[in-house]
Amino acid sequence: MPHFLKVVETSEVSATAQVEQSLFSFLSVFPFRPSIPVSTREELSMTLDSRLVSLAAAGHKLVENGFVHGSGGNISLRWDELCYISPAGARLDRLTSADFVPLNVHTQNTWQLRRASGEHAMHLACYRARPDAATVLHVHPPNCVALGCAGLSIPAITPDFFLAVGSQTPLLPYLTPTTQELADAVAALIVDHDTVLLRNHGLVVVAESTESALSKVLVVEEAARIVLLAHAASGQCSALSAEEIKELERVTGKYHRRRKPETET
Repeated sequence: MPHFLKVVETSEVSATAQVEQSLFSFLSVFPFRPSIPVSTREELSMTLDSRLVSLAAAGHKLVENGFVHGSGGNISLRWDELCYISPAGARLDRLTSADFVPLNVHTQNTWQLRRASGEHAMHLACYRARPDAATVLHVHPPNCVALGCAGLSIPAITPDFFLAVGSQTPLLPYLTPTTQELADAVAALIVDHDTVLLRNHGLVVVAESTESALSKVLVVEEAARIVLLAHAASGQCSALSAEEIKELERVTGKYHRRRKPETET
């Protein structure tokens, strides 16, 4: 039986609510840190319900950090061939695990689209472009938006940035939100990058876990702030050279290489 049609007993509902409350309390004491990612293995060992609870908690955390306001932003996770996405017009700080709308990553979706976020095409395109992605976050961090409005991408300005995100967060020219044109353009970049800036719009992040995605948002937003400060101070911002990145790869064994998209059926 599909998750969204599952009938649960009152005791199970209460237990789920207790888990959610405990997780939210934990997050309030121990905020997400880029240096403590959740491994892919741990994410895969979680049940769908647990992952949805974690994703709902992530929505709360994104709002608390000022990365989205009002009904802005949308988040999702992948479970086999399904994408569970936040509903249209949802406030991310009010999400529960039961609110996410299931969509099929490859086959046609009909009635579900009326409930799903307007950016569902972008999320589905990201999952098709990146079979390794388990979570997609689309948010509006203020420094990222400001940098995009200035027409600037984010290069690897520190070793930490490169190790967490890659050689850069490229800037995509402005395209109308919710359109297939935007979805296709994001997918074309997300094949080679974990993060993409949308000019005059926001940031898209893909990752192998929800916490890893949150960590990437934090890293990119901090880097955007540094780039803005550097440009304000001197009109420029230095970045790691190709040789320095190559040496980092050699020393750490961390490589960022092109992924092969899934074939749509």
